[in-house]
Amino acid sequence: MKMLFANAKQILIAVMAIVSFTCCSSNDEDGYIASTLRNHDWQGYVREYYQSRWGFSGSEYSTVMSFQSKDAYYTSGKGYELDYNTTSPQENYAFCTFKWFIVDGDITIIYDDAKWDPVYIVDYELNSNSFYGYIYNGSDRKIRFDLESTTFNDWEYYKKRGYRDFTNGYLAPQLSEDGAASVAKGIFAEKLKSKE
Repeated sequence: MKMLFANAKQILIAVMAIVSFTCCSSNDEDGYIASTLRNHDWQGYVREYYQSRWGFSGSEYSTVMSFQSKDAYYTSGKGYELDYNTTSPQENYAFCTFKWFIVDGDITIIYDDAKWDPVYIVDYELNSNSFYGYIYNGSDRKIRFDLESTTFNDWEYYKKRGYRDFTNGYLAPQLSEDGAASVAKGIFAEKLKSKE
């Protein structure tokens, strides 16, 4: 009987160790993902996204994203997204802030501007050089994205462009005290105006 109890105790300890390891490994994975996202700006193309969100076609559009958080242990935070025309980036763009979080490896982005639906990134590859896969925007469509690690030095330019002056082509549908903003100029502003 003592032998049976000892074996049952060892099995219970082994099962608890496996469960503990599994739980930690999920948290460790989320931490790795968050750390990799935060340490880079991500720039590239989001196929079909320009068509589905903006109604634009062609290859002259690009996106850059930045993920921020309070410190290295956070798997959530705030971020910035810039969609722009590559031939005239300071004349034709849309800048938006967002909140992000990671649960079990899945990345959720919730835009501060209510015009944009949340997006979910669940089917992707991420390393220190590249971030690619599929975005789901609440519909059945998967939108392919292909971003590369970069350092984007123009965030301040776009953050400071927001003001309510529709005559110059700027559109600031949401500016709040906590830094949440959505700002567009040029063809992007025209698309936002037509949605109102």
